[in-house]
Amino acid sequence: MNNIFFILLLFSSLLGRVNFPGININIHYLLIPIFSLGIIIPSQNFNWQIIKKHKTFLLSLTIVYLWMWLCSIISPFSNLAIVYTIKYSPYFLIFLAFLFLTYRKNKILYLSFYYRCILYLIQIIAFLGFVEYLFPELWLFKLLKYPSFHPQIGSIMQNPNQFGVTIAIGLCMSLILEQQRIISKFELFLSEFLFLISLALSASRNAWLIFMLGLFLLLIYKIISFRKAILLVILWFFLVIFLPISTYRIGLGNVPIFPLINLFLDNSAEVKVKILDPVGTALSRFSLWQAAIIETIQRPISGIGVGIFAEHIGFKTFGGLKGYHAHNIFLNVLAEQGIAGLVIFANFLIQLTSKVKHGNPVIVIPIILFLVCQLPDFFIEDYAFTTIELYFIAVAINSQKYFEIQEKKSIANTTEMEFI
Repeated sequence: MNNIFFILLLFSSLLGRVNFPGININIHYLLIPIFSLGIIIPSQNFNWQIIKKHKTFLLSLTIVYLWMWLCSIISPFSNLAIVYTIKYSPYFLIFLAFLFLTYRKNKILYLSFYYRCILYLIQIIAFLGFVEYLFPELWLFKLLKYPSFHPQIGSIMQNPNQFGVTIAIGLCMSLILEQQRIISKFELFLSEFLFLISLALSASRNAWLIFMLGLFLLLIYKIISFRKAILLVILWFFLVIFLPISTYRIGLGNVPIFPLINLFLDNSAEVKVKILDPVGTALSRFSLWQAAIIETIQRPISGIGVGIFAEHIGFKTFGGLKGYHAHNIFLNVLAEQGIAGLVIFANFLIQLTSKVKHGNPVIVIPIILFLVCQLPDFFIEDYAFTTIELYFIAVAINSQKYFEIQEKKSIANTTEMEFI
């Protein structure tokens, strides 16, 4: 039954645009707590054992949430801040559900079902991104999708950046799972095909950087060979300069021979929307970072309240456009929850790092990528992205020390051979 709730929890995180009939509430705000509690409640005695084992980390996470609530209550925009805090509170239940679900399932074999489910979910998101590129007006996207960024592709996620980063992490994850014999070579080839195309179509420079960092980490952990990494980079770069939106995104839109698709379509593939070049994107982020620092100086201890930056500060910075957060996870926490909030959040990350540093690469690499991708951005609003992220954090907390286990196996095998 837990496995069914796990699948339902994953897919309900994608329903951010669907309202209950007659109720102005997004359906995922109600479904996610229900499915999370469906995992948490059945084995209460067992759950207390888990809480006792991880009491330090859970205390750290609880303090994070208590401070969020306090900052929202004393915020100059308290009503709105409380609404955002309520919106983010189900994440705590999601984390507990995943923590209880993966406890004592340290061996990769026991977790393979969950990894496969997440990989298949990302494959579905990638496929829908390809469908969106071909049929942007399809009824499915009007039902499930956030406002369209076409010709940039966001699939049914909130934004092309979240979509692209999730795809990049999914690609790295599929390479690890194949190396650890959790998925077949066919499943890996299918992932590579879907993910590389979707990565280019997202036209997300953040996602492209995460893709490069992911390959670098895979090389460090000896998951892939240098030749494999070079091949993936070549295929990705070919797709970038072949497709119009990605070509414009890297600043080559005015070069005569690009995008390469024009060689076959008589220059008919044009991007008719304004695309910020890398310099324009950097300047916009600097404006948001400056605004975050100014707000921190004005309210240094408790900040302006959760969710307020995008609603008011980003709104003023970009001339009346809502939704612009600080585009940096640390600056966003600093502006909205003050210096104290940043210290509490840093303590949470230190606790997490102590658990992750010896973990299996299938856990460590995604968590690193999830954090790094939010240095130039901030994705807490996207439930699908954050739900997947919380799964890896929960598994990391429950995981054994991977390399110590590998060393013990190696020593045991060596001793056995010497005895023989």
